[in-house]
Amino acid sequence: MKLEREALRHYLDYSFKGEAKTATWEVLGDDIEEMSMELNPDTEQKRNILGKSKVNDKGYDPSMSADPYYADPSKKIYPKLREIAMKRLKGDKCKTLMLEVIVEDTSAAKHLAYVQEVMVKPQSYGGGTEGVNFPFNVLEDGTRIEGYVTSESLKTDAPVFTEGSIDSV
Repeated sequence: MKLEREALRHYLDYSFKGEAKTATWEVLGDDIEEMSMELNPDTEQKRNILGKSKVNDKGYDPSMSADPYYADPSKKIYPKLREIAMKRLKGDKCKTLMLEVIVEDTSAAKHLAYVQEVMVKPQSYGGGTEGVNFPFNVLEDGTRIEGYVTSESLKTDAPVFTEGSIDSV
């Protein structure tokens, strides 16, 4: 059985404090019909004079685009997105945490999750007649930590991240 798209959830810490234990998460996805983490693999393939190929694997430069993202003052992340765009903030003022959760078994008590330091960068603002749009990119910018969230915390829309393996407890 294939996973439905809602099985993969992306949350941003709207406090922008950068601490997983005190993070306040808001899920992304309203008005978005398609959103993927682009891994952007950095590889280079070369063939030497002996006719052998060699791949130089430099890793990944992951990024994700949230587009459209319509201005909604009821969303907790919106004031910070507006501030970053309108004040042209850069560097650490644009850094927060992203929580990625994948729900592979809806009956499980715990679900695989990762917390990642990220940079949030609005790409433009304005838009058409559907509303004011603040599309933004999320770029990985630091440590990625594996852990889990409980199904109970997901039900309350306030996921609680615990570092470590699901099976270790």
